[in-house]
Amino acid sequence: MNEHRSILKETVERLFADLAADRTADPRASWHAIDELGLPGLLQSQEAEGFGGDWEDAGAVFRASAIHRLEIPVSETILACSWLAGLSLKCPDGMGGFLLHSVDPAGPAGLERMLAAGKLDWVLALGDKSWRLVDLREFGSTTNGTRPSRAELISKDLGAALIAEGPLDGGPQDHARQAALMRACQMAGAIEAMVALAIEYTRDRQQFGRSLSSFQAIQHQLALAMEESAAASCAAASACQAMALGDAAFEVAAAKWRVGKAADRVFDIAHQVHGAIGFTREYDLHEFSLRAQEWRRDFGNEGYWAREMARAVLSNRPKPLWHFLTARHDAILAAERAGAGS
Repeated sequence: MNEHRSILKETVERLFADLAADRTADPRASWHAIDELGLPGLLQSQEAEGFGGDWEDAGAVFRASAIHRLEIPVSETILACSWLAGLSLKCPDGMGGFLLHSVDPAGPAGLERMLAAGKLDWVLALGDKSWRLVDLREFGSTTNGTRPSRAELISKDLGAALIAEGPLDGGPQDHARQAALMRACQMAGAIEAMVALAIEYTRDRQQFGRSLSSFQAIQHQLALAMEESAAASCAAASACQAMALGDAAFEVAAAKWRVGKAADRVFDIAHQVHGAIGFTREYDLHEFSLRAQEWRRDFGNEGYWAREMARAVLSNRPKPLWHFLTARHDAILAAERAGAGS
């Protein structure tokens, strides 16, 4: 890890921990602290008055936002602002998000929850062939019928709420991959948090005069959970590295698939070792486990991304699978070394 990324991670971890410590804080005040740090422009170049970070930086921020259970759309705003920069548009003030109507017509659950809570100020709506930037503040702060539907954000005459619109060259597939990778990083963070809670609980909880963690069956379950968490983190980090260096279509598909599988497995293990308390509203576990289950469905589930991986591999026939995998890994390493030497 370079010095720049290390400083970013330490700063973000400290800020997110402080924001998470007060669960009753005004979301607008929390957002002000994030905005002051310059995080919305994380993936924008310094020439465009952005932070100048890359996808490895973004992956660390996305992961940390999930670990600290931030209830404001930090990750979504970062991604939407980077897409707007690609359209030569300035990112609006306030908390933002995006909709990929044609790719994910059911809608990402996390975004829908923030819409319902009035935590989005603007949204970038992407259709098959067009995009729209919409100021949601023109519709008030509630969802009592005054806000447009997902389909209407793409096609309806929105009047003063419409900030800008235009054609979408190349379709939304690249945006879908980036959105899926964002979710993979967030899931990896939630999985890490679930495992940490499970370890802490089994260490503190006594049964038959012994801590739960001293039982071999519990140790076995925790070991499996830690393996899944490590696999999820590695898959997400590898995809972020590939995205930062160029073509990442296969790595993103593999990450979203693998992290989703890990989220499912760790959900079961974490709740099993916690027992009934894991499902109670007062205990933190469900805030990570249920959110991870929501994120598994966003921007393509495991089945969708497994098919994408299969298409990538089959398109390279008759090259053997191992050769295909090692060639991609070698290309990533070569690009990384070339970047470090320049």
